[in-house]
Amino acid sequence: LLLFLQDHQDSILGNTMQTVIALLNNIVANKSTNLMLLFEEGLADHICNLLIETVALYLEADDKSSTKTANALLLSLLDILHCMLMYTANIVRQALQAQKSGTGGDTQAAEDLLLINKPLTDLISLLIQLLPGEDTEIFESASQCLSLLVQLYGGNSQESMSPENMDSFAEVLKSKKDTRQLKLLLRIIKRLVS
Repeated sequence: LLLFLQDHQDSILGNTMQTVIALLNNIVANKSTNLMLLFEEGLADHICNLLIETVALYLEADDKSSTKTANALLLSLLDILHCMLMYTANIVRQALQAQKSGTGGDTQAAEDLLLINKPLTDLISLLIQLLPGEDTEIFESASQCLSLLVQLYGGNSQESMSPENMDSFAEVLKSKKDTRQLKLLLRIIKRLVS
């Protein structure tokens, strides 16, 4: 499946690619899936590449049909990313709780998982650029993924605080009225700067 994604990355908006991404979304979302196997096969790199291409298409889409297709694909990829980050966060949380309680949890597995998924930090700026958009579903998905990413990895990159990203944050903070959304955005910014 991952090899197919790699081989057909140039036709990302094609029906076959959309079907494969939907299938991958279902596999990753399934609680019985051993995600560690997918992570070891390079899932993080594949999702990174697909998201970079899809966001570019989404932001450049000028006709209704390609906008709709790019939007659906982007939401599927953000769902996959969210599942990956939730899985990682849960493993890290369990390791930290075991370490805290003195039961000697497997911190090495958590560290390995964080290392395997480190390429996902390249998506921080990309996710920030999606926040000011008008699509509320994309905002919700992007902000949840961004929140998990900065919780797991912090703001270890100066690129995260670029003027372009700060403009995106300023724009979205001005446009959002929902207190819950504003608090989430402020927590993300705080984590990026600390």
